[in-house]
Amino acid sequence: MDTKRKKKFNLSITKTPTKSPKLTLETEHVVDLISDEDDEESISSKTCELNQSQTSSSESTLIYTPEMQHKSPVNQSPCGEISNKSSMSPGSGYKSLNKSSPSFRSPSTSRKYFSPTKKRSIAVRTPTKAKRNLSDIISKCEKQSIFNNEEFLQASNNVDDTTIFLLKIIYQFLCDDNLKPLLEESSCSLLSSAMTVKKPGMRLVCRLYWHKEGWRRWDQVKKIMIGKFQVDDPTLHEAINSLIESGFITVANSNNGEEIGFDELLKILKQDELKLICKEFKIKSTKKEEAVQSLKNFCSKKTNITNYFGGSKSTNETRVLNLLRSKVGPCYKLSDAARNTLKELYILMYLGLDYTIIKEKKLELMLINDKIKRETYPIDKDMEIDNASLVFKNREQFLKYVNAGSLYEDIEATTDLYEKCEKIKRVYVLYNEMTEDELISYIKLPVWLRRYTPAYKYVKILETGIQELKKSKVDDYIVLAVDILSTLIKQSAFREHKKAEWYSEKALILDKLLFLPEQAAEVLLEGFNSNLPEKYLDFMRPRAKLLANRQTNPISSILREQLLSRADKYDILEKNIKAVHIQKQPMYNGGRGKIKFETRTADGMLVHEAEEYCIYHYINEGKYTHGGHWEGKIVTTIFFLLFWDIIYAQLKGVRGIFLSHYQTCPLDMFCEGFYNNRKALIEKRLKEIEECTTEELLAKIEIAWESRPETEVSGVHVGVGRGAARAAAAGLAPAGVARLCARLAADYAHAHSGFPDLTLWNEHTGEIAFVEVKTDSDKPSMKQIQWMHYMQQHGIHTEFCYVGAHTGRARSRNTQALRL
Repeated sequence: MDTKRKKKFNLSITKTPTKSPKLTLETEHVVDLISDEDDEESISSKTCELNQSQTSSSESTLIYTPEMQHKSPVNQSPCGEISNKSSMSPGSGYKSLNKSSPSFRSPSTSRKYFSPTKKRSIAVRTPTKAKRNLSDIISKCEKQSIFNNEEFLQASNNVDDTTIFLLKIIYQFLCDDNLKPLLEESSCSLLSSAMTVKKPGMRLVCRLYWHKEGWRRWDQVKKIMIGKFQVDDPTLHEAINSLIESGFITVANSNNGEEIGFDELLKILKQDELKLICKEFKIKSTKKEEAVQSLKNFCSKKTNITNYFGGSKSTNETRVLNLLRSKVGPCYKLSDAARNTLKELYILMYLGLDYTIIKEKKLELMLINDKIKRETYPIDKDMEIDNASLVFKNREQFLKYVNAGSLYEDIEATTDLYEKCEKIKRVYVLYNEMTEDELISYIKLPVWLRRYTPAYKYVKILETGIQELKKSKVDDYIVLAVDILSTLIKQSAFREHKKAEWYSEKALILDKLLFLPEQAAEVLLEGFNSNLPEKYLDFMRPRAKLLANRQTNPISSILREQLLSRADKYDILEKNIKAVHIQKQPMYNGGRGKIKFETRTADGMLVHEAEEYCIYHYINEGKYTHGGHWEGKIVTTIFFLLFWDIIYAQLKGVRGIFLSHYQTCPLDMFCEGFYNNRKALIEKRLKEIEECTTEELLAKIEIAWESRPETEVSGVHVGVGRGAARAAAAGLAPAGVARLCARLAADYAHAHSGFPDLTLWNEHTGEIAFVEVKTDSDKPSMKQIQWMHYMQQHGIHTEFCYVGAHTGRARSRNTQALRL
């Protein structure tokens, strides 16, 4: 069958299709992506459960009209939940907002698949089983590449896709002379032997790496190697011997092999086998747990008198171990050298990828989903990208980064508070032990690549560890927290956008835990007098006001005046933003979970969360006809659609923004480099948007939306819907869209979050509003206030909606607002 990639367009007036080679796929040696154990129904039910567990209310698409209370939900997924891609128009019940876009729908009988890389409620449907083999694709590909080499083609022929994924990065590594010095020579030799290992040996290596670590008996190893292929026993023995000789596999319970310990042997053996062993020693047992404990008790006993007079010198433990080993037979596991080599290889070859995908063992699923177009990535596979050799100049640098990452994971997994505090203390020592030359070498890297340095990892550990040190309530750890914050504030190379928060946190600890309010005030003044941007100083102002206006243990009058002079910023206040109060008694929830509200209708009671209830209330009042709870997803979707070609452009003279074809965005997206690297392009595009008509703007959004596949993982959130994106852009008009995009482009890291909860519009009048919902006890974040203040400054309608029984109690709120 022939597969064709959907044409892609640059975001410009003229369409520029991106061509891709036509690939011919054969059905020979096809690997079915659905295992023998999982039929279609079981997979459908599993994906439904995954959807239910991952979807949160804050991420869902909620669209209402005044008719909603008279209609019962009709769009049900196989899991029994209401489809999130729904909207309403007067008198129509639930209808698709994208009625004119059938290409974004799939047959209701098709199966759902969900992303392993991000939480979202939009399901991508595939009507049939996907059957493809990567070796066929590689061998038939018209493009000449290193993978057309005979050595790779021979190694990848007639093996499953997941094994090919591993062989591919091994071969890429071996063909790159800049990467090879980053691993040990022994690791390079081991990887070289992978290309000549007897098939299906590398399948076993691949599976053992991703499966739980431990010993496996021959029957388990045999089952893994065979998979869905027909392989005879002599071939399997040749393959396992090839792996042992190469150093990939360690063998036990055989000649010259390792010996497995008592506890591990008990785990390997099945219940029936343990019961037979117990019978040999005249031990009664019915369950595996009983058999294990009985054998342990038997081993702890002294040798009986019969053995003594018979001349036997073996102990009970020796007798049991010998019998256990004979029953288990030869066992195999991935060698420590192979496991460490593969761990480093995956980090090296997928450096630009979100590491949690590798850590959570979802890499293979992600690669399969990308290959069969269930979930694709925006970076063209033909694009030439940089690799890890741009970041790491030698083995020592790479190893330090890997070790720092392992330390981060270890601390994250530690549950004992005091043990965690000691590890944080050790990291602080490691950070201070770094030489000046080391730090200089890290600082020479572009800001977006410094995340791949041990110094960055240490800073992140120390930053998150502050709260753990505070929880301990141990004086030494609290003093350590202050020292750490002082060190973090002093440096200016890593996570500098957090510096205002570090000042505020240090002042809090000095004031509340060490009872030194004067020093706390001085720390805040130091922060205000630093060169931090105003948008970051806003995070310090609430702490400064509290400290200056306190009545008990007050600070000196001089410090008070100085603090208030820097803390008072009249316009960036919650009470200066328009607000609506809805008086509504919430349902009792026992103090746990999200607050909910109920509404009586002709058809019965409706139960809503706060955001849902506000949408219902606004639309029922008649001012707006449509609305959704998307938070920042709607504005980032519009931004990505209009700036797509600029975001993913290969910039002349800028290195390291693309290290992997599986990135969702360039690596400089979340630092100041994003705007600085594209300043001219961004300013030109903003001017184009501002000067175009609404019809031209909507046409650009339409072209960009059509050019992107539905399954792509990027800043374009398909769950928002094309209709909602168009309606929001039309309501904002080109000038409003340009202002919102300008703020995102200037500092995406800071502005991509904090956008108001609700987007509401009237399809008849063109009115649009962005509403932040708060219940009685909720407080807005500084980012939310900054976004709303910015929109208010530029004439974009935004407001707070306070819903509850006591919405006017908080003094920080605008209580002069209209009460509904």
